[in-house]
Amino acid sequence: MNNIFLFDVDGTIAVGDIILDSTIKALEDLRTKGNIVMLSTGRCIGQMKDLLQRIKIDGAICNNGAYAYIGNDVIFESPISKDVINQMLDDGLHVTFLARDSYFRLDDLKIYDDFAKVFNIVPAELQDKNYLINNNIYSIGVQDYILNFDVTKYDLNFIKVCDLGYDVINKGINKSTPIKYIKEKYKNYRIISFGDNLNDLEMLKASDISIAMGQAPEVVKKNATYVTKKPLEDGIKYAIDNYLGEII
Repeated sequence: MNNIFLFDVDGTIAVGDIILDSTIKALEDLRTKGNIVMLSTGRCIGQMKDLLQRIKIDGAICNNGAYAYIGNDVIFESPISKDVINQMLDDGLHVTFLARDSYFRLDDLKIYDDFAKVFNIVPAELQDKNYLINNNIYSIGVQDYILNFDVTKYDLNFIKVCDLGYDVINKGINKSTPIKYIKEKYKNYRIISFGDNLNDLEMLKASDISIAMGQAPEVVKKNATYVTKKPLEDGIKYAIDNYLGEII
C-alpha cells in the first residue's frame, strides 16, 4: 500500500536547531521507497527555509492546519478574515501574522522578541500595513506580558502556547483538517503520522497509523498506535525500524 507520512516538526523531527542525521536519512529513505513525506506544523512555509535546506519533503500541512500543499497543488486553505484582523488591531492587541511565506508584524515591540526566545525562533519581521493587505493570513500570534483580554470576543480558535501568547486560527481548523482533503485526492494512500504534543492529537486520531514521540503527554501516547523514543534518541528511525518496517 502507498503511504503518506506526516511529521510534526518541533519536538518530533527537530529539537531546537538539532535534527539527527539518522532522521534526515530516514525521511530520504521513505521518499526513495515511493512514499509521500510531508511536514505538519504550526509554522508557515517562510519559517521553514533553513529546515528545508536540510531535508527534502513533498509537501506540508502548515499554520496548524490552515494551509496545506503537496508539490505545486494547494490541498486546503483557510485564511482569516481581514475584518476580524482589523478588529483585533483596533482593540490594541499585539499581533504577529503568518502568511503562506512569511512571519511578520506591523509594530516594533519587545514582546515579539521575548516570545520568539521562548521557542528559539526568528522574531517576526517588520512590515507595513500594505503587506498585510496584500497577503492572505492563515494564522496569527497574539502576545502580551499579561494575557487578560476576552478571547470569546473573536470568532477564532485561540490556542495558548506559553505564558506570553496564543496561536490563533479559524474555528474548526486543526492539523487533521487537511487530512480529509488529502484522502480525497490520494484515495489509495495510508496516512501515517508522527507527533509529540497536544496540537498533534487530532492529526494522530485522524491517521491510519499514528506514532507518538517518547516525551509526549500521556493523553497523546494513549491516542497513538505506537510510542517511540524521544527525537534525539533516534525516535523516528526507531519507530520505522521496530514497528513500521514490516508494515511499509
